[in-house]
Amino acid sequence: MIDFHAHILPGMDDGPDGVKLSLKMLDESRRQGVDLICATSHFYADEEDPETFLDRRAAAYRTLCRAMGTGRPYPRILLGAEILYFPGISVAEEVKALVLERVPFLLVEPPMMPWSDTMLDEIEQCGEALSCLPVIAHIDRFMRMLDDYTLMDRVLERDILIQANASFFLHRDTADLAVESLKKDRIHFIGSDCHNMDSRRPNMGDAFEAIRDRGGEDAFYAMNDRICRYLKP
Repeated sequence: MIDFHAHILPGMDDGPDGVKLSLKMLDESRRQGVDLICATSHFYADEEDPETFLDRRAAAYRTLCRAMGTGRPYPRILLGAEILYFPGISVAEEVKALVLERVPFLLVEPPMMPWSDTMLDEIEQCGEALSCLPVIAHIDRFMRMLDDYTLMDRVLERDILIQANASFFLHRDTADLAVESLKKDRIHFIGSDCHNMDSRRPNMGDAFEAIRDRGGEDAFYAMNDRICRYLKP
């Protein structure tokens, strides 16, 4: 199982503040059946340049790897970033360094405000300009908080992929829509978006159970298979 969106590196953002909590989150993810986690720490272009972010990320990852050791199984980690959209992102060449390790996915988080076509067009332009595959982060959160359920249609009109949070499949009011969207290939990635072991804990296993209960197991495995094909060397 792949967790495409997680905040598990210690001291990087509003996720775990130290390795002890990071290890607990990795343990819980493994217990739920997660084999691979994409570490997508927040990146804010108005606060930090990519080079500084990458240096911090590398240091956090080294610290975590030392704590993980070699005697206990943990999910494999791919390094990436969750980039808050900013005007000009498609021509910011340095952003290319923030694509997911080994694969050209660029996870972009729009601001929490009504989405303009200009913003969506520019995120799409990242694909060609930065030689990547742009992915909208946790679209379900925006659908809910902006009360706009047209967002998925607007994204899918463009060459942009969609990531949904596991919680989309767990809320009673949205679970049916979430599974139906997965079955129709309108969701390309699922992530826990975990930050801690309390309010935003790892929950991919819970989401899979909800998907299976609604007959979406085959669609879930098909999604994972597509991602794995990208990950092959």
